[in-house]
Amino acid sequence: MGSEGALGASRPVLYRWGAWCARHAWRIVAVWLIVLVGAGLLLPKFTDSLTGSSLKVEGSDSARVEALLTDEFDTPITEDALVVFDSSTLKADSDAYRQAVTRVLGILQKQDGVVEVENPYTAQDPSLYSSDRRTVVAPLGLGGGERDRQDAVPLLQDALHEATGDGAVRAYLTGSSALNAAVVEQQDKDIAQAESIGLPIALVVLLLAFGTLVAASLPLILGMVAVLTTFGVLGALSGMIGFDVFVQAVVTMLGLALGIDYCLFTVTRQREELAARDGDVEASVGATMSTAGKAVLFSGITVLISVAGLLVVRAPVFRTMALGVMVAVAVMLLVGLTLLPAVLGLLGTRINRLAVPGLKRSLERTDTSKSLWTRWTGVVMRRPVLIGGLTSVVLLLAIIPVSQLKLGFDVGAASVSDAPAGKGYELVDGKFVPGAATPLQIVVHTPDGELGDRELGALQRFTDRLRDHREVDDIVSLSDVLRDQGGQVDAATLQAVQKADASGALERLVSPDARTTAMLVMSRSAADSQESVDLVRWIRDSAAPETIGEVPGLSAHVGGLSGQTVDIAEEVERATPLVLLLVLGLSFVLLLLAFRSILLPLSAIVMNLLSVGAAFGLLTLVFQEGTGASLFDVTSTGFIQAYLPLLTFVILFGLSMDYEVFLISRMKEEWGRTHDNKKAVTEGVAHTAKVITAAAAIMVVIFAAFMLTKVVEVKQMGFALAVAVLLDATLIRVVLVPALMSLLGRHNWWMPAWLDRSLPRIELTEGSPGDIPAVPRGGAADVEEASSSRREEPAARS
Repeated sequence: MGSEGALGASRPVLYRWGAWCARHAWRIVAVWLIVLVGAGLLLPKFTDSLTGSSLKVEGSDSARVEALLTDEFDTPITEDALVVFDSSTLKADSDAYRQAVTRVLGILQKQDGVVEVENPYTAQDPSLYSSDRRTVVAPLGLGGGERDRQDAVPLLQDALHEATGDGAVRAYLTGSSALNAAVVEQQDKDIAQAESIGLPIALVVLLLAFGTLVAASLPLILGMVAVLTTFGVLGALSGMIGFDVFVQAVVTMLGLALGIDYCLFTVTRQREELAARDGDVEASVGATMSTAGKAVLFSGITVLISVAGLLVVRAPVFRTMALGVMVAVAVMLLVGLTLLPAVLGLLGTRINRLAVPGLKRSLERTDTSKSLWTRWTGVVMRRPVLIGGLTSVVLLLAIIPVSQLKLGFDVGAASVSDAPAGKGYELVDGKFVPGAATPLQIVVHTPDGELGDRELGALQRFTDRLRDHREVDDIVSLSDVLRDQGGQVDAATLQAVQKADASGALERLVSPDARTTAMLVMSRSAADSQESVDLVRWIRDSAAPETIGEVPGLSAHVGGLSGQTVDIAEEVERATPLVLLLVLGLSFVLLLLAFRSILLPLSAIVMNLLSVGAAFGLLTLVFQEGTGASLFDVTSTGFIQAYLPLLTFVILFGLSMDYEVFLISRMKEEWGRTHDNKKAVTEGVAHTAKVITAAAAIMVVIFAAFMLTKVVEVKQMGFALAVAVLLDATLIRVVLVPALMSLLGRHNWWMPAWLDRSLPRIELTEGSPGDIPAVPRGGAADVEEASSSRREEPAARS
């Protein structure tokens, strides 16, 4: 008993943990069933709290606009939207059309979230009518924060539908929040469609890899468990943190892909251990967790560290995205380290049940020395310069388009063209100026005193300067109101007009203390166009400094969707070097500890950058430049979504590191036994290439399925992830890595002795199946015999 206890204590921690999970499998499964019930109850809370893509940047010019509108005005309008009326049979001059508009606007005025509604028939503004007189727009002021506005939009759309019914005049609410709310609804449908396509294909790949229905189904089931649990955790957090709708798509993609991926590696190792131990379930699960489980744990931690780099970006969209992904990875690790070994313990040898006819060879242990991967690696290592050089040229050619990458933001109108917000946006785009649906918001503010003669004079010059710009279609400005009603733009006229303003028409143009004034600028181009972005930059860099800036203390801030687009692009540019430094630096340290080598971590980082860079280059070529866009059912926008490259980089870097860890850890094990670099590389590829290829195929299938969606950022991310994983698992891991390691030879494993002694030891080698001894059934003599028989072989350590 004492000898067994000593032997048990000497075993790796993860071995003992895996064996414990196998012994107490039903308890663990019961706990997880309770967790799943709770996650299911919290799931609606998460999905109901999702908002459209937020481009807010803390401390930015556009964020200052929203803060001033909220703090300085009694009736704060934080977003200017439009109600679009349209009829195919009536014209706006008819009584029936007028009555329909008046009835609808009367109902809207009573709705929560609506601050102001302007009736086009009393406004006497011809720009509110289309040239064919069949379409009329009514400006609508919404209040509250982004989440409040998007929560209000569906209720407002319902009110519009009830007010118009099947009548001759139809009404649509459009604008930034309305489009975001429609994107949320559309993405729910898209995710369901992507899952219905990706999961069955993933099952086919798993069947080809495992040959049995039981083994193939397990990664799929646990991947879905990880996703559901993640949504439950995010649902619990949604009361404190608002999550972007894109989080749902990213978590679904990564949760399924990583969950299936890690389970695939673990199940593969479990089957090998079962065969090596003659069906000893408890020992095989323990050995599996101390080898493949350790590599999964390390890989997950690497992904967590990579994604954590996004927390330094001063934009909620990045931070909530990082939080969502980190929760997904943490849950996936929890599933892989608790539920998976428990289920493996329950299944035992039954994991090989329900073999698929024609795939029984997948159940057999093959001689790796005669495998296709061994022969291929031999070819690469005999001609490393030629094969590695050609591969590098291909990847570098794919990277070149990255130099032309442009950042922008697509409001998503095309993806929701069937929704009321999309229909209204298309009507505005076709019959009015596109910028009318999402105008620029400009706030002019003085911190001391009221707007005096000098300040109002600067406001007038600023307004006139804007009106002269070729991209500006219309302006709503306090200076125009003062000039029209009082003939002068000065403090005395402002006071007189305010006293005479019984209707409160000035409430949204000037604050009660007369320190702040708000303006609206309608661009001739859509808010997400390059022309509108250039207009924002011109106002900030030239028009405002040369007019408003002439008065000490007076400031002008530009917001609205176009302003936010500029701010998020500038924040990405600012934060990218810092994120890269954090991700690359921490990854180097982790790999240095794991591989005990200087060159291996450096080469791993370079390889990952190659695959990520190539994916970005092809993304730019297809989605920005339009090359081959028709093959992927893509319409080129001329730019990439502003927040996508940085987000995709950290995710891809983490995913690429997974394959590096699994591949190099097996190579390191062979090197530790033989100190033969060629044999180490060949054996490492031969033992891992099949499972890496299967894992990559599953990831590519799941990511590619999301390219079938309508939402542009989901399509772009699905493309980038699928391409990067495909390149990584083919050109990088089974071509470039063995070629480079062949050239470096023994230098791959070099590490200064002083550094090796000073660093903490973390063994990440997997070993061969059966290396970790099973529980001896005899006494001390058996223990000693088992120990001495393996004394010369390296044991995996935790």
